[in-house]
Amino acid sequence: MAYARYKDGLEVSEGIFKVLAKFAPDGVMDVFASDQHSSYLKLSNAFLKHIGEKREANDEDVKEVCKRFAKHLKGEVTAALFNHLAILTTGFKEALGPDILLIGRLEHTKPIELDGGLGKVARLAIEPEEIADKVDAFKTLVYLNPEHRESWEKNKEWLASVFEKCKKLEKPLYNETLLADLPGETKLQKAKKLPEALIKMAEDFSPFGHFYKTQVPVLWVEEDGKVIQVFSPQVVRDVCAEMEKISPRPLLLLSAAVDFEQYAIQYGSVCDLVAGPMCGRAYFKEAFTDPLTKDWDTLEESFVRIAIPRIRQIRTITKIMSKPWWYKFEWVSQEGKKLIKESREIKPGLKADFGY
Repeated sequence: MAYARYKDGLEVSEGIFKVLAKFAPDGVMDVFASDQHSSYLKLSNAFLKHIGEKREANDEDVKEVCKRFAKHLKGEVTAALFNHLAILTTGFKEALGPDILLIGRLEHTKPIELDGGLGKVARLAIEPEEIADKVDAFKTLVYLNPEHRESWEKNKEWLASVFEKCKKLEKPLYNETLLADLPGETKLQKAKKLPEALIKMAEDFSPFGHFYKTQVPVLWVEEDGKVIQVFSPQVVRDVCAEMEKISPRPLLLLSAAVDFEQYAIQYGSVCDLVAGPMCGRAYFKEAFTDPLTKDWDTLEESFVRIAIPRIRQIRTITKIMSKPWWYKFEWVSQEGKKLIKESREIKPGLKADFGY
């Protein structure tokens, strides 16, 4: 039975609607993204070097980090995204708690490369059916090169097939795209392509999921020790506005490896055009080499000290400014309407009262 329908005709089943309404009845969809396995290995290697432990980080270290971070998210986020290694770790779900919508990453860290890396085609790390009883929703990521048609079309076919599996399992799909790094390309060269490429990507790929997780143009890049301004906040907003108009799904904003200072400006520039943040490293990456980080326990403390205030800041903006996850529906059943509410309880995440 359909509980809602998007403007492009895609129907949302009772099961999928109820999952979203259970965890976000007020429409707030902010997601803590913690699924980038290769990034966690790099961060863990930096942490081990920082504390003087001479070894390479491994999967067990990544599981440890995820479990330690997960237990501090209760009451701070609507949803959290982790990969299957973390999800299948003993005690992980208990650490995260029952009140956070758990999204399971499906795709493999390393896509299939075509033509020497000019094209990248996504592949599964785990079948949706294997973790369906452990998660509330799924997530996919495809790296895209608009100029490489073969990988472009193969990724559409792959994503469409995964989306069908998710719908059959009655689990929402969070569909993420990123502009792919090309061989020999500098950060600045890639950054300059973003406005045009992102609109093309949204046009072709946003329909394959219940949410479309996207990046926006960058304000600056750091290259060869220099900070280079690339685009203005107005360009960021204009591109996001075009993507929002094109996409039949609500947008979620990823951080795309920028620092929190930049992400906060990006999100502030588009907060009324999106349904929420889907941010990870920008919140917490400094914790791994913070001066107060001396061991695993102090890494956890650094995460709480650095990441949680940032999460609260973005979540407050989301609650006040961002659109509800259901705003792209053209129709919602009476049964569905009973599960959601238009009003939001807003409590500022950071507050100081100096008498003015």
